[in-house]
Amino acid sequence: MKNADGDGVAEPIDRKTYDAAISVFEDVMKLLHPFMPFLTEELWSHLNERKGPKDALIIAPWPKSGAGDAKLEAEMQHAFDLVTGIRGIRNERGLSPKETLTVGPTGATFLTGATASLVDKLSNTGAIAPAYGSIPTGATAVFSGSTEYVVLLPTGQDADVEVKKAEEELNYLRGFLTSVDKKLSNERFVSGAPAQVLENERKKKADAEQKIKALEERLAVLK
Repeated sequence: MKNADGDGVAEPIDRKTYDAAISVFEDVMKLLHPFMPFLTEELWSHLNERKGPKDALIIAPWPKSGAGDAKLEAEMQHAFDLVTGIRGIRNERGLSPKETLTVGPTGATFLTGATASLVDKLSNTGAIAPAYGSIPTGATAVFSGSTEYVVLLPTGQDADVEVKKAEEELNYLRGFLTSVDKKLSNERFVSGAPAQVLENERKKKADAEQKIKALEERLAVLK
């Protein structure tokens, strides 16, 4: 491992980073302890200096949860959903994980540089491309939530396969939208469901409608 000067000598980790890493590992040991007590107790004894039985993991206080970061959690979930979609395209088309696929949104995306880099590491996309505006020829689409992304396919991919895939997804989404509409048109459900449940169902409806519109436009171009 090289340092910033490239002399091949690794720089030592700073104390703040080291202590933060140990703290995370200790919390992980606490969470795993009920499931693998002997292993975690042994690891716990090596993570930090312990003073006998009074510092045993089994009597250590449970980790305290923080407030969390809703925006970051949503961004991470967006990245994971995008990775899942890209991997699905690879599997469907028999594309090697080693083959870099060019991926970019058709419009706005709230992926930051850090999460875009994560998408690259997990699905081999390189840097996320600038917004395309529409799906170009020789490409397919994948969704993360209601955000549409272009995935450029290698030369020679069959357009008929793309049409079939889009039609199957469109049929699924239409059925899904029908089921959501039935829920939201049921007065007993609407009057008895918690506000958060209703909000989630309305979001599902809006997302499905947006995806259906995008797929219908895509099929019109392909056909």
